[in-house]
Amino acid sequence: MKTLFYFLIALISLNSFKTNAQGKISGQIIDDKNKIVEFANVTLLKAKDSTLVKGALSDQNGSFEFEKITYGDYIVNISQVGYKKLYTPKFTLNSENNTVKLSNLVMQEDSKQLSEVQVVAKKPFIEQQIDKTVVNVENSIVSAGSTALEVLEKSPGVTVDKDGNISLKGKQNVMVMMDGKPTYMSASDLANLLRNMQSSQVDKIELMTNPPAKYDAAGNAGVINIKMKKNQNMGLNGSATVGLGYGFYQSLPKENANLNLNYRQGKVNLFGNFSGNNRKSFQINDIKRKFVENGKTLSGFDQIANSDRQNSSFSYKVGADYFIDSKNTIGVLFNGMNGIWKELLDNQAIIKNALGLMDSTSITKGDINNNWGNYSTNINFKHVIDSTGKEWTMDADYARYDSDNNMKYRTSKYDINNILRQTRNEDGLTASKIDIYSIKADLVYPINKTSKFEIGMKSSYVNSNNDMQFEFLIGDNNNRVVDPTRTRGFLYKENINAGYVNYSQQFKKLSVQLGLRVENTNGQGTLQGKELLNRQYTNVFPSIYLREKLSAKHQLGLSYSRRIDRPSYEDLNPFLFFLDPYTFEKGNELLQPQYTDAIEMSHTFMDAITTTINYSRTNGVMTQILEQNNALKLTNVTKFNIGYVDNFGISFSVPIPITKWWFSNTYFNLYNNHYVGDIPKTTIGADGVATTILQPLDARATTYQANMTHQFTLPKKFSIELSGWYQSPFVEAQLIGKPMGAVSFGVQKKFLKDKATLKLNVNDVFWTNNFRGSFAFNDIDVQISNKWESRVARLTFTYRFGNNKVQAARQRQTGLETEKGRVKNGGN
Repeated sequence: MKTLFYFLIALISLNSFKTNAQGKISGQIIDDKNKIVEFANVTLLKAKDSTLVKGALSDQNGSFEFEKITYGDYIVNISQVGYKKLYTPKFTLNSENNTVKLSNLVMQEDSKQLSEVQVVAKKPFIEQQIDKTVVNVENSIVSAGSTALEVLEKSPGVTVDKDGNISLKGKQNVMVMMDGKPTYMSASDLANLLRNMQSSQVDKIELMTNPPAKYDAAGNAGVINIKMKKNQNMGLNGSATVGLGYGFYQSLPKENANLNLNYRQGKVNLFGNFSGNNRKSFQINDIKRKFVENGKTLSGFDQIANSDRQNSSFSYKVGADYFIDSKNTIGVLFNGMNGIWKELLDNQAIIKNALGLMDSTSITKGDINNNWGNYSTNINFKHVIDSTGKEWTMDADYARYDSDNNMKYRTSKYDINNILRQTRNEDGLTASKIDIYSIKADLVYPINKTSKFEIGMKSSYVNSNNDMQFEFLIGDNNNRVVDPTRTRGFLYKENINAGYVNYSQQFKKLSVQLGLRVENTNGQGTLQGKELLNRQYTNVFPSIYLREKLSAKHQLGLSYSRRIDRPSYEDLNPFLFFLDPYTFEKGNELLQPQYTDAIEMSHTFMDAITTTINYSRTNGVMTQILEQNNALKLTNVTKFNIGYVDNFGISFSVPIPITKWWFSNTYFNLYNNHYVGDIPKTTIGADGVATTILQPLDARATTYQANMTHQFTLPKKFSIELSGWYQSPFVEAQLIGKPMGAVSFGVQKKFLKDKATLKLNVNDVFWTNNFRGSFAFNDIDVQISNKWESRVARLTFTYRFGNNKVQAARQRQTGLETEKGRVKNGGN
């Protein structure tokens, strides 16, 4: 480690020595009306052969500069939309004249009329880049009026299961970020947040299977970065969207509206986004389970759980950038989302005896109301050291997650003659308050034209405070009696300190990038004031990237990285989460992090068609397991560490422009998951003593996924899109899943000089996007079927207004990059 550090310092020092014979070039650009020309493209060219030396943009004062330029003869070329190109006379930079300030840089307005120019080229829905796959959401018709989660499900290699767990290329524990910052939510709650987010707010989705060292080491499957829309206009501009959707099953309404604003003038840029959402939907769970012991069936359950859901939310983002001068920028950003989630449950279970005959019936009615709010604030400072790309940034972040969940459950149990034999009434309240603080700094230091050094550090602190209270309502007077097994408080505090170095070098045909990240974790958990866990550990995460340009048409890439996944704060919480008296979920305070080593080799043809082979092993894999108590007929789900999982796969991304008006993109992924480990089984003896034994698990399956999108450009500004995806049977530890898939269709019309867009689309036309699976392991036999309202028709209208020449608000990556992915609050 020290050797690498001294080597990089030596390279920087050598570069400083070599650049002594250098000078500076600057200037200010105005037009023929003596007005400043902002953000013009400025290129420095060698006078001898006009080869490019460096490029820059003029700032808001029309000024630009080139630093550390080798002595010689040069010219400058300046261009900007609406003006004629400007070339300066030749000038010389030498020891006698090592600072050149160009004068008389006056641009003439171009007399050509640009109002009728039409841009016919557009980015495809799915685009393959060197280090990532990019999904251009705005270019998709079937995404109109959809949620961000529905768009994510259409992305290549991405699947979302019945519980909202997001997988990338067959691997779970993906780190999901928004504009470079984490969402701080667990799988199911992140999925609910994305259901409340409109696709009209999303610009693109970036998929990175092997991210570099500058990203937090969390997420064994890689990183999904959802980039929100930023306007690119000067003055005031924006867009407004309204949409209405209906499901085919119960014609449940879904309304959404979105307003996006951007204002830029002088040194100040202000931007905001406001979105409202109201949706009604339903879900049907059909669960059949048998309680088996030594191959003999003791009893069984046939359970149908219906839920009617309504979630209303309002999200907002406001921010400002202040350009102090050409080198320094400070910005603030505030994000927020508030919502109400309401759910009415009707859970009916037929309890059977050993012969499979009905023994009794249990009916549970549930009324759940969840009020939640998510807030985050970022302060960012950026300093440009010089025009060669040297810069450093600092971010300070704070995020708050609040959730108050009121639950009412009323259970009635009937005998075989439908006579009421038992009632169980209970009320519950869970409250979660999570505060997250983070500070980070990053330095980018290009050594020369072919090499670059990056270094950074980050420190984060999390305080997760959770309370759960449950009370039984006893007797005719509904006297309240506290349930001690489910009334408790859990406090978890965690501090993570990290640092990284990254070095990249470009040779003639070979690109090399080496990275090293170190993370130190300190976590303490207390239950009812008593220490439950205390952990301190430090890990090293190397990364290596190689890319060879074999020819003009062929490129070969190879990468390796090591990553970590820490348990979510909720998974460490030993609370019991209730569905009915026989079914619940509980946390596991003994859950440990899992570690993944991944290697990937890729081949790219014509910068488009990409073939990738990947292998990874995750040790101590956290997986969801099913536990049963045969005596009490109880079933619960929890997370547990088992031995390891091997993932081996091959994928193809094939974007094909079939004709000028027909573009096709196909993604195919074939992979094998192999789970090996021990699953605990707890039995209760006649004396009431619990005994736990470990049962070996060895499960594997080969699965394939396919995504296909066809886009058709028609006359009179009409366009059509047809898309679909499919996943074959799969295995996740104890769970065996059956095939899933969906087909979607959309049509679009542009009018009012392309400022207005009307889109009609139908998602999941044949209503095939539903989950069916089973837990079949030793004495466990559970069959699951889950359907929801995925088939929805939507009509969406969008209108863009304002000036169309405004510079975009800055893209920034805040310091909240991993912790958000471990919060189970908000967006329910």
